[in-house]
Amino acid sequence: MVVVKYIFTCIFCYLISGIVHELGHIAVGLANGWKFWLLVIGPLGIKADDNGKIKFYFEKNITLWGGIGATVPRRIDNNNIKIWSNVLLGGPLASIIMGVIFLPIGLMMNNIFLIVLGAMPLSMGIISGLPLSIRTGILFVDGKRWYRLHNGGQEAKEEIALFNIVEHLNTRGNYSTIKLSSIEALINSKEVGIRYYGYYSKYQYYKELKCEEEMIEIIKKIEDIKDKAPKIIVEDCKIN
Repeated sequence: MVVVKYIFTCIFCYLISGIVHELGHIAVGLANGWKFWLLVIGPLGIKADDNGKIKFYFEKNITLWGGIGATVPRRIDNNNIKIWSNVLLGGPLASIIMGVIFLPIGLMMNNIFLIVLGAMPLSMGIISGLPLSIRTGILFVDGKRWYRLHNGGQEAKEEIALFNIVEHLNTRGNYSTIKLSSIEALINSKEVGIRYYGYYSKYQYYKELKCEEEMIEIIKKIEDIKDKAPKIIVEDCKIN
């Protein structure tokens, strides 16, 4: 029974730590005027529809169970990249603050629940906040993405391009207004998953503009790397 108790304690503390981490991202976005979009912890998800109505749902994609908290800009603005840079650090900071509060209290009280409730978010905040090449799906952890964004060169172009696509889709609802130069930055990536998403975005761009010849060419390129790309992105980016 003791082992079972510890297992449930770890699961509960993980869920609480994950919620606090993702709420850290969301809080920074909301504080800068962005709107809530998505929160996933384990199999449970909360998402805002196009009208801003909140809906609860069961997240079937297991790779997202590690947690996602997202806000999106209300309009396209040159300042959004700076805000997004701060949003990336909001999660790790919230986790570290939680750990710094609960871990000492747990140690002083010799309370295993509080110790785990402090140690888990603290380690989560440190690991996700460092520029480590650890992936969550096709993307890197928060600290690595922040580092790539500020490191310049091709990596920065990729991160800005990924953000610009999300920005356009959530403010204008289409691909055709996205600059092709942003999409090309993804296609030039050495990461096959990012390249796949770049080709998919370019396909959607030409599809909205009804450029059939270009669409056919992009489909060929997608098929060439389909078997090498992560399954999660292939399943999420299906060609209709």
